[in-house]
Amino acid sequence: MPKPHRITTPTDLDQAVAALLAADKRLHAVIERTGHPPHRHRRKEGFEALMEIIVSQQLSTAAADTIFGRIKQKVTPFDPATLLATNAETLRACGLSAPKQKHMKTIASAILDGSLDLKRVKRLADEEARTHLTAIKGIGPWTADIYLMSSLGRADIWPVGDVALQAAVARAFKLRKRPNEKAMEKLAKAWRPYRTIAARVFWIHEDGLRREKREAEARAKAAKKKFK
Repeated sequence: MPKPHRITTPTDLDQAVAALLAADKRLHAVIERTGHPPHRHRRKEGFEALMEIIVSQQLSTAAADTIFGRIKQKVTPFDPATLLATNAETLRACGLSAPKQKHMKTIASAILDGSLDLKRVKRLADEEARTHLTAIKGIGPWTADIYLMSSLGRADIWPVGDVALQAAVARAFKLRKRPNEKAMEKLAKAWRPYRTIAARVFWIHEDGLRREKREAEARAKAAKKKFK
């Protein structure tokens, strides 16, 4: 079994960025604008981390953090058995939608019956780990990819179905339209084995563009108000 490639130290990150720059000239302007992505400690792994990712889907970071914080206050200890024993009304009062409740409890059941083995996932190669995760109803490709990237520190995860990443790549490379999953795979072929770092670069680049737009709009509004 091939050993999963991980980014665990600042040196690993520096090597990854250097390799990306050497592999694709198109990335030079993007990384020049963003700088090196910061080295960050991985989020916790295991059941809690996976549940946090489920909660965060289609929510802002602030909203997800608030809801997950409420859930952890009610589900104590925070483990699969306790979550399964928590009634729907309690979880709904925390802000958790019915579909997310269903997904989380399905995953909790899978952990308890052994069909989902998160310790095994840690040892598996990327594709095998993704296959094991997505075999459980409630864990889609996006959830699996984010878990592998943020919790396990895998270096070569490229979430082709992430709409925000597709949009970020389109803007950074000035593409006429947002690339689909097949196009995303093709675009990132040269970035192996560091596609996780490429994804982070594009997300940071997009955040920077949006921040600049908001600041420009605020300045324009302030100037207009001043001269009224």
